[in-house]
Amino acid sequence: MAVSGGGGDIAQRPAPACCGGNGNVGRPLSVSDCFDRGLRRRRRAPLPIEAHARSDGNGLSAAFSIRLRDGGGTIGDVGFRADTCVTLIAYCERLAELATGRSLDTAARLSAPDLVAELAGVPPLKQDRATLAVAAFRAALAACGDGSMSLQSEPGEARP
Repeated sequence: MAVSGGGGDIAQRPAPACCGGNGNVGRPLSVSDCFDRGLRRRRRAPLPIEAHARSDGNGLSAAFSIRLRDGGGTIGDVGFRADTCVTLIAYCERLAELATGRSLDTAARLSAPDLVAELAGVPPLKQDRATLAVAAFRAALAACGDGSMSLQSEPGEARP
């Protein structure tokens, strides 16, 4: 996966075998690949840096929390809360997996089209959940207080 926008590429990492990944870099994951892991992650207690929930026009909402490591420049762990929508939970989980271990600047470049490309088989009518997941994640990044990040909104991005 190459991340568009933000001036850089993020090399695609396969999902770890312990998380159900098979190491195939070129194969997009399915919603069910991420949903079960996402259910477990969203039940965890929030991490130290937590943002307010973002919601969309469909009545869905999501909020992310982050734990930093390495002096605050790297994401050590990501948690989230999301409404009970299979697609939204799967997008939030995949975003959490992709962001963990990355620098704040690199994670800020993850986009909704990146998430859509990551999960195969999502109907076009539900792909807007990726925009909500990214908006909620970027709110958590903004809560980190790192002024060097460029957190530009995408067209149609969910608002608080």
